[in-house]
Amino acid sequence: MTETRSLDGARVLLGITGGVAAYKAPELVRALGREGAHVSVILTARARRFVTKDALRSVTRGPVLHGLFESKALGTGPWFEGAATSAIGMAHIGMAREADLVLIAPATANAIGKLAQGLADDLLSTALLATRSPVLLAPAMNVAMWEHPAVQANVAILRARGVRLVGPEEGELADGERGVGRMATIEAIVEACASLAGLAGASRAGGSGGADGMPLSGRTIVVTAGGTEEPIDPVRVITNRSSGKMGFAIAAEARDLGARVKLITARTTAEPPAGVERIEAPTAAAMVDAVLASMKDADALVMAAAVSDFTPARPSGSKLSREGSGLHLDLAPTADILREVRAAYPRKHLVGFALETEDEVARGRGKMQKKGLDLIAINNPQKPGSSFGSDTNDVTLVDAGGNVEPLGLRPKREVARAILLRVAQALNQD
Repeated sequence: MTETRSLDGARVLLGITGGVAAYKAPELVRALGREGAHVSVILTARARRFVTKDALRSVTRGPVLHGLFESKALGTGPWFEGAATSAIGMAHIGMAREADLVLIAPATANAIGKLAQGLADDLLSTALLATRSPVLLAPAMNVAMWEHPAVQANVAILRARGVRLVGPEEGELADGERGVGRMATIEAIVEACASLAGLAGASRAGGSGGADGMPLSGRTIVVTAGGTEEPIDPVRVITNRSSGKMGFAIAAEARDLGARVKLITARTTAEPPAGVERIEAPTAAAMVDAVLASMKDADALVMAAAVSDFTPARPSGSKLSREGSGLHLDLAPTADILREVRAAYPRKHLVGFALETEDEVARGRGKMQKKGLDLIAINNPQKPGSSFGSDTNDVTLVDAGGNVEPLGLRPKREVARAILLRVAQALNQD
C-alpha cells in the first residue's frame, strides 16, 4: 500500500524574499516534496543574493521564476497536471491561480508591507494580488523590525484578511542579537502548509462541512471575548486584564472556516475582526443575556471572555468620595454563563476556557464536568508567551471523553483553529 503523505498532490507556490533565511529555501523545498507537494518558486531580486535559481531548480521539478514578464510558467510536469490552460498564459496569473497554497518564506518586513498595502511591482507581489488561494507567511527579520508598530499594523491587516502566519520564533538572529524574529523551523512551516492545503483541498473537492467544503460552512458560532466591567459607581469598575485577543482570534478563524459568527464583546484592548456580527455586553449580566439570546439559532458557543466572578451588590449611583475611613464593598456572585447555557440548550456544543496557575489539567477537567462542557481549553498566564495581551498562548485541550491534547506555545490564531476544527468535527458527526 502506498503511504499517504500530508501534502500529496498539492501545488505549493513558494515565494522567497530577500532575508538571510532565504538560504534555507532548498531544504524547505525538499521537505515539502517529501510530503508529496509539487513546488514552484518565485524569487525576488534581493532573494537571489542569498540563494540561486540553479540551487532551487535542482530540488524541484516546478518552475523557478523571478522576472515579472517571464513566460516560462507555461510548461509540463507535475505542477501543471490538471491546470486550466486558460489560467496559465501569464506567469503571475497562472501560477497564482493554480496554486493550492502560496507560501512566503522568508517573509521580510518589506514583503509584508507590500502585501498589506496591495503593492505590485515584481512577479511575487503581483502574484499575491492575483491569487485566491490561502496565503501563509513565515516572517523573518530583526526583533526591532518585527516589534515596530508599522510592521505589527501590517500584520494585523493581513490577519484580518485571513492571511496566516507561522512564527516568527524567538532565538538567535542573523546579526547575533536574540529576540523574536527568527523564521519558523522547516518542520513547523511544512506542518502549517499541510494544515492549510488540507482545508483548501476540502473546499475545492466539496468535502465535509458544507456545500463549499469549509468545515464550518452553514454553522453559526457564538464567540465571547474581553473582560467584563462590574460597576462600583459611575466611574470605577471591577475588571480583569483580558485583552480580547484570544476571543477575536477565534471569531476571525471561525469566519475563515465558513461560519456565521456572532461576537459578544466586553471591554477589549485589541482590534476586533472584520466581517462578523458584533454585540456589546460590558457586564456579566449583559453578557449572559446576550449569549442566551444568541444561542437560539446557533450551533456552538466558544466562551473565551473573562467574566467577573463577582459584582458589587449595591453599586452607587454617584461617584464615591475617598473621604472617611475607607470603602467596603459587598460583592455578589455573577451568573455562571456556561451552566445557564447548558441548562437552556442541552444539545448545543459548548467550549469553555479555564485560566489556572497550578494543577491546570485537573482543575480544568473539574470545571468542564461541573459546567457540562464538550471541550475546555486550559492555559496558565504565568507560562512564557501566555501572559495577558500576548499574541501567543500555551493551551491544553481536554474533551468530555477525557482526552488531553497539549497544543504547546502557538500564535492565538493557530490555537483558535485547533479548537474550531474540533468543534467542526463534533458538529459534522451529529
